[in-house]
Amino acid sequence: MNEFTHYCSRYYKLTQLLNKRITRLADLLANVPLYRGETSLTDIDAIITYYRDIEERKKKADQTATDLKTTGKIILTIMEHFEIPPYTALTGQIPDEVEYEIYADETQTLHITKTKDLAPVAENGTIMLIKPSSGDDSGEEEE
Repeated sequence: MNEFTHYCSRYYKLTQLLNKRITRLADLLANVPLYRGETSLTDIDAIITYYRDIEERKKKADQTATDLKTTGKIILTIMEHFEIPPYTALTGQIPDEVEYEIYADETQTLHITKTKDLAPVAENGTIMLIKPSSGDDSGEEEE
């Protein structure tokens, strides 16, 4: 994969990952267990574990946001170098996943949207997408 394509594809993946992490974090925060006079240490430990999980997921979301911002700056620098005008839609793809468009507006804000799914389709019409496990059992994608 070439350099600019790499950064744009990474930006797309980080955007998707950050959205997923923010949604999961909001769900966790909406369901925070409160201490209600429990006397069992096990019950209190469960509450503590829940809060620790929120802290860990917040750190991951913050790191993803930082990575997204850094990648975005690189993309904007390349666009500026080539004098690509605002709102010029550039197209790219992540093989066997998605096709996307990316552009910067006049305020140097990047916008990226999926334009097409490229997931391979099995003979019976069922979409088949097989990804290797990262070894993390949290159910979240890692970047």
